[in-house]
Amino acid sequence: MAPSRVLGDSITSRFSAQSHERSPKPAYVRSFAALCGETPEDRPLHTVLQAASAALPAHMSVWHAEQVDAWSIGLIALIVAGLAAIIFGALWDRRRNKQRAAEMLAPPARDIPHFKPDAPAPHYLSDLQARRRPDTAKPTDLSPSERESIRGQLADPQTVTVEVGYASRDFITDSATGWAALDHPAVLVCGDPVETLRELLGPMEKLILSRTPLVIVAPVIAKDVLATLEVNAIRQTMQLLAVICDSAGLRTVATACHAMIIDRSDRQSGYLGSEDLGRCARWISTATSSHLIVAAEAKQESA
Repeated sequence: MAPSRVLGDSITSRFSAQSHERSPKPAYVRSFAALCGETPEDRPLHTVLQAASAALPAHMSVWHAEQVDAWSIGLIALIVAGLAAIIFGALWDRRRNKQRAAEMLAPPARDIPHFKPDAPAPHYLSDLQARRRPDTAKPTDLSPSERESIRGQLADPQTVTVEVGYASRDFITDSATGWAALDHPAVLVCGDPVETLRELLGPMEKLILSRTPLVIVAPVIAKDVLATLEVNAIRQTMQLLAVICDSAGLRTVATACHAMIIDRSDRQSGYLGSEDLGRCARWISTATSSHLIVAAEAKQESA
């Protein structure tokens, strides 16, 4: 048994050596062998690779794949998740900032009282149309008996007269006499020029609901404000009369009807009460003069 085994090992070794000598070397092996100064057939493959690795310069090395640790994978995943969170936060903040900027620039939400979304759109009138009396307007002309009564009141020495008339003919209520007559009006005495309609909105809104006529007395009334008052008088939205007079006339009117002389800041505040406005039994204005018919109670107080 022993001789046969030795003989078999010898045959196997010889066969392996012959096959190794006969198998051609790859091109890179021949290159490494040439660098080492030997021919490809002189040395085995693993020997040639070891020699080639030893012949490389110090700064060069052969790379070997290594196993990646679990903590390295976790660290990479954490970094990726952190970057994703930062990008998401930046995009979210940018979107929120755009929304806030749009809300700041947009008009505020306002609830309009008695407004219905399905209501028809308002009908706007031209200046010519606005200065036409509507077909449903009530007649304002005085009867002959009323005119005679007013003439008697004008002749009464107790009647207070101011030498200034109405500011526009559009305030005339009796076409036959050219009078602008208002019964039991409230009197707003303005101590400085009326430059915007906003100054008059407070008193007008309160009086229009009670259908109380309003006389506005001021040293100056802006053209656009006066035009608005004229249109409202023509359209019979409210019984109005504007009178422009000097400071002496303002004091006379304020004293006669027990009114306060109100400046612009108080008019714009919107807190004017009925006690701040004057009252009289009747106001009659012509083109050149205005007459205040004071009630009997007011006459007794002034006396």
